[in-house]
Amino acid sequence: MRSSSSFSRSSFSRTNRMTLQEAWDATHCKCPLPVEPQVSWTLDNLGRRFKACPIYDENDKCDFYGFLDPELPTDYYRYLFFNLHEENKKLKNMLKTKRNYGEGSSSEMAVKNIPKSYA
Repeated sequence: MRSSSSFSRSSFSRTNRMTLQEAWDATHCKCPLPVEPQVSWTLDNLGRRFKACPIYDENDKCDFYGFLDPELPTDYYRYLFFNLHEENKKLKNMLKTKRNYGEGSSSEMAVKNIPKSYA
């Protein structure tokens, strides 16, 4: 049994979801558009792979939606995974910033870019 949670769960009924095996076997939704595995980054389903119709979130929803992975066993793991994901995003942004400024540190680049009239 899952532990209680302080954050809200998806309003989508579990009875409408397909089984893990049905989701793995599916190549097309009911529309019949092709479906590819995706990864959820919401706190409710963090890191879980799923397949869903490409128009699942639009007004003319198709209800094709299924997880490929089981839920994390407790909220502890969900928060741990969430924090690791957030830290990974921060590190990627820092690396991207460093690449944009070259190999020098951002403070070195700031000094190099001071207009000569101020130097």
